[in-house]
Order: sequence, then structure tokens, then C-alpha cells
Amino acid sequence: MWKKVAVAGVALAALAFAAALWFRRSAQPQKAERAATIAASPSVVLALISDLRRWPEWSPRERLDPAVRRTYGGPAVGLGSSYYWSGDDRVGEGRLTITDLSAAMVGVELELKKPRPADSDLEFRISEDKGGTRLSLAVVGQSDLGGRPLGFFTSADKTIGPELAAALAGIKDLAEKQAQVEAARVERSVTVAAPPAIVAAQLSDARRWSAWSPWAGADSGLDIRCGGAASGAGSSCYWQGGDAKGRVTIISNTPARVDAELEIDKPEKSLSDLQFTLAAEGAGTRVTLGVTGGTAGASVEKAMVRLTAAMESAAAQASGTASREQDVGR
Repeated sequence: MWKKVAVAGVALAALAFAAALWFRRSAQPQKAERAATIAASPSVVLALISDLRRWPEWSPRERLDPAVRRTYGGPAVGLGSSYYWSGDDRVGEGRLTITDLSAAMVGVELELKKPRPADSDLEFRISEDKGGTRLSLAVVGQSDLGGRPLGFFTSADKTIGPELAAALAGIKDLAEKQAQVEAARVERSVTVAAPPAIVAAQLSDARRWSAWSPWAGADSGLDIRCGGAASGAGSSCYWQGGDAKGRVTIISNTPARVDAELEIDKPEKSLSDLQFTLAAEGAGTRVTLGVTGGTAGASVEKAMVRLTAAMESAAAQASGTASREQDVGR
């Protein structure tokens, strides 16, 4: 009888020890981590992670429910930006908030409400590695990404590891594709004898592009029609005729930068992003045009020559008008 009691006592002691160990471990955050090497610059990788609006492009969880509802809060990008989602039982409901941000690290707070309340922290660590990027992703908390508790009887690494690897694979694929596009970027700079205000005004109005555009200039004989806003975001011009058809649209504009999208349907389909950066240089303006994607890069040299002539002509006209107004006022 005493043997049975002794065995039972040992079993109870072992169970008590296991329970004590479980409670001790459950009070401590569990951690799972994976890493990958990416053939893209740290800046490209950082941009994908620090912009929560881009997470649906690479996160495997985002594909579980195509009808998931998303709401964003705080700054558009970076520290303090938040992303709220609500979907089916597979993705649940919750919030992501960027709580830490530097060139080497992005910290994200994950709060789940459904299917089960839970909190975790995501840590992305970024470092340069042989011309590319070494990226690690860790989850720290008491639960996995689905809110299931992690403790003595589960392994955080085994439970979350495959999902972390899938997330890294998504970032790697997207970053490397973007790096290839960036590598094909064409950039040229010129100094224009016109103040930045005149150059910015000319570039922000799509209707004025026909004075210099190598894609649809006024001397091209094309039917050119413009619409949208008179200037700034939404200002557009369309052209067609013979074997040519396309569109240019102003996407955004500030006194120091104008972004536009150039879409060509004929003679060959092409979509290019144009970025004009303006900086005062003496009495003139240093204009830098960067072209990413499409076929527009082949015409950058011609565009800059014609742009210079058009901007300086506009500046001369503005100066002449001002002089005449002063003469009338005397």
C-alpha cells in the first residue's frame, strides 16, 4: 500500500512541479523568430514595413479573407500609424500600431479582439548585408498571431515559425521586385533660368505640358484634350491620333516636388512614374527628373532640353508682363 502512496506522491509532486514551471513560464513572454536575406536595399525593405497600408501586399494573413474591412488612423506612414481590421474567423478583428521606428528596427504592437483577445509585439530588425538586407521578424508575447496561448505545452517557435517565414518570404518577393524597378530608374538634372515658383506652376498644370512634352507636344499634330483639376492633383491631358494614344496625370505637387503618371497605350503599352524635384540654384532652379518603369526613360534627355526652353520662355514672359505693369503704374 505504501508503495502506491509513494508512487502517487511522486506523481503529484511531478505534476505540481510541472504546474509551477508552466505558471512561471506563462508569466514570461514567449518569443519566436525567423530571418531572411533580401536582395534589396534596407531603405526599400523599411518602406514596405513602416507603411501599414502596404502590409496587404505581402502579409499571408491578409489573403485569408478577401473581404476583410480595413481602417487606418494616425500618420499615413511611420511612428504612431495604426491599422484596424475586421474579418471572418480566420483573420478575426484587431489593431496594429507602429510603436518604434528607426533605420534598423520597426516595432509593432498587435492587439487582437477576435477570435480571442490577446496582445503581442512584432519586432522587425533590418541591417545591411553584402549589398542587400538581412531582415529578422520576431513575435514576443503570451500568444501566437491567432491569439492562442503559448506556454509549457506549446513551442512558440514551432507554432509561429512557419507563419513568420511566410511573412518574410512575402516581403522578400515584393522588395526584390521593387528593387529591380528602381534599378531601371533613369534620372537627369538641368539648371533652368527660371525661379522655382514658375517651374512648379508649369509642371503642376498638365495643360502646359504640350509646350515641352516629348510624348505629346503641341507640334505633334495629335488631338490633345485636358480635364480634371486646373492644376495640381488630378490635372490630366489625353492625346490620340494615328499610332499614338496616351495620358498624363498629375498625382501630387508641392513647391519642391511634382509627381505625375504617364500612361501610353500606343504605339506600345507603357506605364511610367515621373518625379520632378525642384531646388533653388542662384536665380534659377535645379530640376531633377526621375523616371521609373515603362518606356518614358528613353525620352528623358529630350524632355529636359524642351522643358528648359519652355520654362525659360515662361519666365521671360512673366518678367515682361511685370515690367509693363510697372510702366503703366508710373
